[in-house]
Amino acid sequence: MMDFSRSKYDIIGRAKVWYAISLVLLAVWLVAIAKNVITTGFPLVRGIDFEGGSILQLRFDNWPEDRNIPKFSQDVKILVDRYTERAPQVQTTPLSPEETGTGTKSLILQIRSDASLLSNPDAQENLYNDIRQLGGEFISLEETEVGAVMGKELTTKAVQGVFIGLLLILIYITVRLSFDFALFAIVGLFHDVLVVIGVFALFGLEINSSFVAILLTVVGYSINDTIIIYDRIRENMKVKRHLSFDVLVNQSLLETMARSINTTLTTVLAIMALLVFGGLSLRTFMLGLGVGITTGAYSSIFICAPLLVSWRMRGRAPAPAAEAVDVAELIRRDEESLADLFGEEDEEEEERVEPITVTKAPSEPKVKRQRPKRRRRR
Repeated sequence: MMDFSRSKYDIIGRAKVWYAISLVLLAVWLVAIAKNVITTGFPLVRGIDFEGGSILQLRFDNWPEDRNIPKFSQDVKILVDRYTERAPQVQTTPLSPEETGTGTKSLILQIRSDASLLSNPDAQENLYNDIRQLGGEFISLEETEVGAVMGKELTTKAVQGVFIGLLLILIYITVRLSFDFALFAIVGLFHDVLVVIGVFALFGLEINSSFVAILLTVVGYSINDTIIIYDRIRENMKVKRHLSFDVLVNQSLLETMARSINTTLTTVLAIMALLVFGGLSLRTFMLGLGVGITTGAYSSIFICAPLLVSWRMRGRAPAPAAEAVDVAELIRRDEESLADLFGEEDEEEEERVEPITVTKAPSEPKVKRQRPKRRRRR
């Protein structure tokens, strides 16, 4: 596992670089959104769920095992495009013999297009004949028309859901930490949402109900990473009060960097696997999810925390990078020396033996010798 806690990299000292990268990306996305507004009157390409249209679902029984399903899907899309004004969406779902219960393979074909496909019976019949010539006989499972009113209602609820989620996050972080922590966490979430919207606008990807799921997933994933970083900052603020705030935050980021990278990397690898092997129907969803999760990890480390430092240290000069590294190194050395010292004392206490004191026995009192008296001579 990677360990950045002993690294000397100054993330906070390079805050202007991270701000510049985000501003350039957002500028590109805003240009793409403005272009869509000018050309189509809406920032994004709305799918059938938002704009209304028709849904056709067909089932092909006895589907040949060696038939190329992606090529068939592309050929059907070209056929449907002749009868509609808007580019259609074609989704295929193969069913194994065990799933069908008939002993043969089947294929479900779903076509999403504008309302003109069902409003004109002659065009619909001609389309069905062309599809029969292309893929054989089929059974019609669904012919549904989605109204524009339902699309507007879905748009309104999607926007309300995102903003209610952001408001609840703001309240939670304010109660748990403080308002400025919550404010810059929300700024990071707006950054992530705008990047995802910009990618869809730049590449002309259609938005539908799954797009709402992408935004809510990205918001939840990004705020989770941000909360973990904020929690480490709060812990360090209690035990390292002698450090300046920028040095403390930089150290907190380095301590949580390994966790952020490992979590994001494992998630993105799973998304890439689904992006490659999951089929055409999942690619747009997985692309938006991968972009959102990656930019969510980026904003948690390089946007939210530096913005918090810039706000709290406004009007004060930040600690020089060399001084910050020296202070962090001294703290680590002190912690190690204290740990070693306490460890040695414990060992000495275990090995310490109480000394045995020997006291001398009381000496006998000295007796004065008396000389025998001499007899006097007469």
